[in-house]
Amino acid sequence: MTVAGGGEARTSRAAGDGVLPRLAQAGWDDLVGAHAPADPLRRTAWLTAWRAEAGASVAPRCVIVDRGRAPVAIAPLEVATRGGLRLVRHLGQGDAWFHIAPPAADADALAVLLSAIAAEPGDILQLDGFAADEDTVAALRTAIPGVRLTAGETWRLEVADPPRSVRKRRKEVGRAQRRAAERGVSLAVDVTGDWSEIGPRLPALLDFHAAHFPGEGDNLLAGPGVRRRFTERAIAAMGAEGRVRLAEVRVEGGAMVAWDLALVGDGGSAVAYAGAFDRDRDDVTMLGWISMLAMIEALEAEGVGLVDFGPGPAPYKDLISRAVPLVRATAPLSLRGRAALGAHRAGTALQELRARRRGEDG
Repeated sequence: MTVAGGGEARTSRAAGDGVLPRLAQAGWDDLVGAHAPADPLRRTAWLTAWRAEAGASVAPRCVIVDRGRAPVAIAPLEVATRGGLRLVRHLGQGDAWFHIAPPAADADALAVLLSAIAAEPGDILQLDGFAADEDTVAALRTAIPGVRLTAGETWRLEVADPPRSVRKRRKEVGRAQRRAAERGVSLAVDVTGDWSEIGPRLPALLDFHAAHFPGEGDNLLAGPGVRRRFTERAIAAMGAEGRVRLAEVRVEGGAMVAWDLALVGDGGSAVAYAGAFDRDRDDVTMLGWISMLAMIEALEAEGVGLVDFGPGPAPYKDLISRAVPLVRATAPLSLRGRAALGAHRAGTALQELRARRRGEDG
């Protein structure tokens, strides 16, 4: 571990196998839990599972800012090599879907943390998930030389103030269940947080997800090999902490037809981690919505006020949640990194110019 600074704020660093123990020692989980929305996928137990299974190829690092030996900002990082370039990212960034921005107690702590991150050894800094508000954007531009910010978004539901479309979906779910009953299909909906019940069934849930996966690419949740091992290990780590909730829809006396799994953070927050439904059934509709809305109702009953659905497009997200703007910060950390980013931007500009010309000619 290295330590630098003086006066009010002190910065320390760790690297390699000592990172996760150092995070635990510094009170990382408490700091994550104190900054809404508290993402359970950033907790030490989850990161430990990720490191053991999916993160073996990266070099972990972390930066810790403290005042009077009390941590006020922490950033777990990784160095991944791509095309001969060292990319500095959030630890587990490729498998983190929710609130990944590093927690900081105040603006001064964030400024010191960002400046320390910008001094990390590497070629290119690429950090996702920062809030797009004016103060955070100004802090990124001030602390990180040459930073470029790319707009993005995530999707979150404030349970007390849902989009109007949620009410419509609730009515449609009720109609779908009544129509199914008229056809002789009665659905049983159950939500549980009892890990002793969920844990033994996790393999079957993931098999169901794999069987009904709609995408043409790799299934990053339930696909074979390291992906599956990571998912099972990480969810089990959350189950051991009492954070897993499962909503399940079954045909009474028959098969499972849909499920949703959420992970509960601290401070009244949760993430909608995964779900699946039987896409081949034609005797009942809205199965995914039946499961999802049952989960939301159960989370609300236990005091959850915000549910994070994560970034990226999905046809259901704008119907159950609202977009929250984010930014990605990209910056060179070395001359090699500066040259690589310059070449990439030049190539992108050329492609855009050619596309415009094709459009004009057409």
